[in-house]
Amino acid sequence: MPSIDAVVAVAIAYLIGSIPTAYLVGKYFGDADLTEVGSKNIGASNAYSQLGSRWAGFVVTVDVLIKGSLPVFIASDAVFGLGLGVQVAVGIASVVGHDWSIFLRFRGGRGIATTEGAILILSLPLAFAYPAIPALAVLVSPKRDSAVWWLIATLAVPVWVLLLDLPDEFLWFSIALIVVTLLKRMTSNSLRDDRGSISARLLWNRLVFDRDIKSRSAWVEQ
Repeated sequence: MPSIDAVVAVAIAYLIGSIPTAYLVGKYFGDADLTEVGSKNIGASNAYSQLGSRWAGFVVTVDVLIKGSLPVFIASDAVFGLGLGVQVAVGIASVVGHDWSIFLRFRGGRGIATTEGAILILSLPLAFAYPAIPALAVLVSPKRDSAVWWLIATLAVPVWVLLLDLPDEFLWFSIALIVVTLLKRMTSNSLRDDRGSISARLLWNRLVFDRDIKSRSAWVEQ
């Protein structure tokens, strides 16, 4: 049975992960409600398209270091020493908080930056491996859709865990990450689209392209 310290650590991680960085930056500095414009995604990608690279960079920095890395670091041996299992749970809780923020009625972003922040503390080699596939894809073909490559990158995490010979806790982390990622993509911030309908094509577009329609330009500019 989890200890009280572990439960508290996971709960705090969820709350920190729930801080809607992109939404707050858009509201107070960019004069834009990211829940209503663009992709309506409350994350760095929509912040970039609606607020520009400077504010998007700020959002990514906060999401990586504060929302992702900080809770895992606090649970680590360097601070409270709650064990690797709790660190892994804390990392997932931060991502869940970002994806389903309690401060935005359980709406949120996709958690890529928050995930990278958590992995950065858990395993530096894995932190380099996780974004490797999207990074290489951008170098080879800059115009290709990054959403597809991030899906592949997430599905590849268990493979990296095995190749890097990381402890079993990392395998559980990778499986939980895949479940959270797929669930968020499929449900988005509402199970139905803007017209109140749901279809196989909608779910396919969300799963593969991380949006309701195939065209990225049309989705971002709406």
